[in-house]
Amino acid sequence: MDTVHGELKAPNNVRFITFNVNGIRTLFSHYPFSRMNNSLSQLFKFLDGDIITFQELKIDRLTVSKWGIVDDAYSFITIPKVKRGYSGVGCWVRIREESDPLSSLLKVVKAEEGITGLLKVKRNGELVSYRDDPTIGIGGYENLPYSDDAEELDSQGRCVIIELACGIVVISTYCPANSTQTEEGEVFRMKFLKLLFKRVRNLKEQGKEVVLMGDINVSRDLIDKAEALEQQRLIIRDADAGLEFEKKYMNAVRGFIYDPLRITCRMLNEMLADSIIPEFARNGILIDSTRYIQGRNRLKMYTVWNTIMNSRPVNYGSRLDYIFVTTALQSRIRNANIWPQIMGSDHCPVFLDLSFTKITAVVLDKTYPIPKFEARLKYNLNQKNIMDMFKPGSMISFKEKPNLVRNRIAKRMSKNTPNIQSHFDNKNKKREIDIGKLNIYSLKKTNEAQAADEKGLDST
Repeated sequence: MDTVHGELKAPNNVRFITFNVNGIRTLFSHYPFSRMNNSLSQLFKFLDGDIITFQELKIDRLTVSKWGIVDDAYSFITIPKVKRGYSGVGCWVRIREESDPLSSLLKVVKAEEGITGLLKVKRNGELVSYRDDPTIGIGGYENLPYSDDAEELDSQGRCVIIELACGIVVISTYCPANSTQTEEGEVFRMKFLKLLFKRVRNLKEQGKEVVLMGDINVSRDLIDKAEALEQQRLIIRDADAGLEFEKKYMNAVRGFIYDPLRITCRMLNEMLADSIIPEFARNGILIDSTRYIQGRNRLKMYTVWNTIMNSRPVNYGSRLDYIFVTTALQSRIRNANIWPQIMGSDHCPVFLDLSFTKITAVVLDKTYPIPKFEARLKYNLNQKNIMDMFKPGSMISFKEKPNLVRNRIAKRMSKNTPNIQSHFDNKNKKREIDIGKLNIYSLKKTNEAQAADEKGLDST
């Protein structure tokens, strides 16, 4: 299949991709995905991705099977516990051939749903939280800023965390946006970011490298938000002169980050080792991979646009989607960019090619049991989907004769319900008796009608 992104990947590189799809079902109605028959496997091959995260899946438990079983990939999907068809994050990891040198490095050894570690999974017949069981928990729970509603942060389907055998932890997230602009929404948003960033720092302190990717819903700099530039009455005349632009308007650049109405912007910059604010950069631990490759000279590098205002054609948008890596991985960044030419959402994909040359597996156990959070296990996707029963060649076909259908159902269910055949037989006999009674009744009524007609004819 031809490509529209035009980015070739070197053999020893691992490609990370993040994409807020704004509804995975609608994604496949847009070119080039419309030619892929709703196949995530084809989509991932088209993008040449190894670790892919989608945000705003907008699916529920009834439809998760369609996206949770992907050829040659492990699937990790979190969806809201209450609000259906909202939010949702998926992370898919390509399964390579055992002969591939990268195969052992990309094995998923652990996986978590949420950022708090408080959610529970069944282990040995008992429910246990990730943070309380080191055999399933990834770590980094020390001194997390929990609040009374900590578990609520993980109930909206916003975060997936996986640990690879090479010791890299990948965090896929869809951070709250507070689109309603309420005080309550902003507090919830800051709690989420505070927990997320503390977890990243804890993992780094444990000696693990981190890739944080997704829709962070924060513009890190003034040059990343067209609306803020317009409000400051700053006009970009040269889209390749970012350094000169920021130097000229440094007060506005610093003011954007320190603005008390943009606390989340400051929180993000405090995590960045490449922040334009030196005091933040000194304590930062994350590198913005896209900005690292593209440089600060590149302006208008937006990843989301207002579809109602049709602002994409004029490139009036914001940069909210990122792939961050801890500083030790900076030297391994080979390529990173945005793909604004790929349609299907109000966001565009972002990718990172990371060199895995001379990386060794930290976890030496070759068995690697599949984590309980893998979609096939979490959502019981290995069992027959009820909708598959109505497909041609499946357990039931409406073109078959009713008795054949009855016999096939009885045969399949006989192991668990040995009396099912007699149940159908008794039900069938009762139906035959009822039909017999109906036929006798109909014949009686027909005879009575004929007698009445004959009597009427005689009287005339």
